[in-house]
Amino acid sequence: MATNKIKTEKEWMAEDDARTMAQYEEIMADSARRARAVKAAKDMASDLNKRASAMNKVAGNKAKTTSSRSKKK
Repeated sequence: MATNKIKTEKEWMAEDDARTMAQYEEIMADSARRARAVKAAKDMASDLNKRASAMNKVAGNKAKTTSSRSKKK
């Protein structure tokens, strides 16, 4: 009779990380897919910066200036 092994959190995380790394390799090998992912990341970062700016206003914090590095396209 086979026994079912219950995976530990670390084992589950290692397997999930392995899948993530394989997916990264697939994305990086496909230049069109990589370009779409980069564009999406830039758009998401812009949205997050807008939300952070609004949250800083609500919190009464001064807005931080963005570096020229983050504005490159």
